[in-house]
Amino acid sequence: MAGLSAFRLGWGGSVLKSLPSGEEMYRNLKKLVLACVGAVMLSGGAASATVIDFTGGGTGAGSGVSLSCDAFGIFNSGCSVTYNNAGLGVNGNPDTQPDQIDGSPIFSSERITLSFAQDMRWNNITFGRWDRNDDARLEADNGLSVQYTGNSPVVDLGGYVSSRLTVIAYGDIRNDCTFLCLGGNDSFTVASIDVAPVPLPAAGWLLLAGIGGLAVARSRKKAA
Repeated sequence: MAGLSAFRLGWGGSVLKSLPSGEEMYRNLKKLVLACVGAVMLSGGAASATVIDFTGGGTGAGSGVSLSCDAFGIFNSGCSVTYNNAGLGVNGNPDTQPDQIDGSPIFSSERITLSFAQDMRWNNITFGRWDRNDDARLEADNGLSVQYTGNSPVVDLGGYVSSRLTVIAYGDIRNDCTFLCLGGNDSFTVASIDVAPVPLPAAGWLLLAGIGGLAVARSRKKAA
């Protein structure tokens, strides 16, 4: 029994010796807080808005954006994204305006999807070759589906959070199209998007936890 007690005391003593002192714990927590502050600052800088320009044949390479398309119509057999001076278009195959997102040929609906590997804040999207006859449907994650019929080519998205945005041209009747527009009177491009990554909250929670631990360690340090 005596040997067992000695073993317990010796084991406990070694553990106690391995624990950091109040001073060491305070220094370690201080380093953790400083590291978290740096992480939060870096995440804040990474969340700054970025304008991705697709004019002049721009593809958005290096921005993290992925592009895909769809073309629905009587004659459409596929599609491809096109890169043009005025911005992104869709070739609906066949298509009389492959350099734009449009509603031709007859009863066609072209769409382009811009997606990212993470959630983004969508600040605005700018259309090219936009006029008062055009309208577009915008769809995104979490059920967003709105029809834009404004005269301005710049659409304020209000920082909506989504990993993707789909732009659709239906080619329906609009404004001065007094007869049924069989070829579709919507024809425009995506000239640019203004987005910002949504920062991960982990660094912020670590910072709060570190500050709390630092306060406790400091009070114990004073008490000692």
